[in-house]
Amino acid sequence: MALLLTPRALAQRGEFYYQLASMIRAGLPLIGALQTLEKSPPSSSYRGPIARMLAELKGRSSFTGALATIGDWLPIFDKALLEAGEQSGRLDECFRLLANYYEERAKLAREVIGQMIYPMCILHFALLVFPVSLLVEAVLRDQWAPLLIEKVIAFGTLYGVAIALVLANSGSRAEWWRATTEQILSLVPVLGSARRNLALARLTAALEALFSAGVGIVDSWELAARASGSPALAREVMKWRPQIEIEQKAPGEILADKSVFPAMFTSLYRTGEVSGQLDDTLKRLHEYSRIEGHRQMQMFTKGLTIAIILTIMLAIGYQVVMFWVGYFNNINNVLSQ
Repeated sequence: MALLLTPRALAQRGEFYYQLASMIRAGLPLIGALQTLEKSPPSSSYRGPIARMLAELKGRSSFTGALATIGDWLPIFDKALLEAGEQSGRLDECFRLLANYYEERAKLAREVIGQMIYPMCILHFALLVFPVSLLVEAVLRDQWAPLLIEKVIAFGTLYGVAIALVLANSGSRAEWWRATTEQILSLVPVLGSARRNLALARLTAALEALFSAGVGIVDSWELAARASGSPALAREVMKWRPQIEIEQKAPGEILADKSVFPAMFTSLYRTGEVSGQLDDTLKRLHEYSRIEGHRQMQMFTKGLTIAIILTIMLAIGYQVVMFWVGYFNNINNVLSQ
């Protein structure tokens, strides 16, 4: 799995699943669909993993077994849904769900990047110009060394923070590192809620598919919690097995005592559990969490854009004020002599 999933990479992953769903719904067997994709994949990097899956499938391995040969090329979320789809005979539906999921992620990533281009350009321009005093010294007195050193520090800090954020959110990081990152980001207004809702969207999608596949309730919750991508959710759910198997508690009862899940999620889940309409409830929870997570992510991006622009405007205003203060001080010094 690529360290940084760009909108293009996300769209390619969505196209991969969309083509598989379409071919299987058209009656083509899985091996035939993968052979077709191997000849014309969304990206050349897909040929290797597809070839390994085909080799396993031709050796009479299950699709789940074939997925194990490609390592972390697919995230846990994808593997959980595909394993459930194979067991339930709904593989085409899981491919379709994943296609929509990645297309939505690609669309959201494009929107976020599009909204950030303008403030990032302004930020880079501001880092180049400020502090004005160093720029003036470099141009008028040919003192470029202090200016270059300051710019290396400024841009190094900016890109260092950006790279650190990418690494912190990488799925390849250690569990404790991702858990720490999640705790820190959960304190950020709007962003924390957006991340929680998107994690719940992944969890409910995996739960619905696993329940439909007939997977046991404990195993379904544990696998879905891991697929959510949230260490906090996974850590909480991993404590439930004794309560469910020994104390005979239903997940809805356990949820009522846990603050890690939103009150609305707990209420709707318990209602679906009692009424016997859990599948439908999980679908509605998935749709709500997905839409709300995307809305909050867009809201955070817009707020961040405004904050960057306001910060730069204040910096410009400060520089202008300081320029005129210095100018009038020089005039007063001349007049007082």
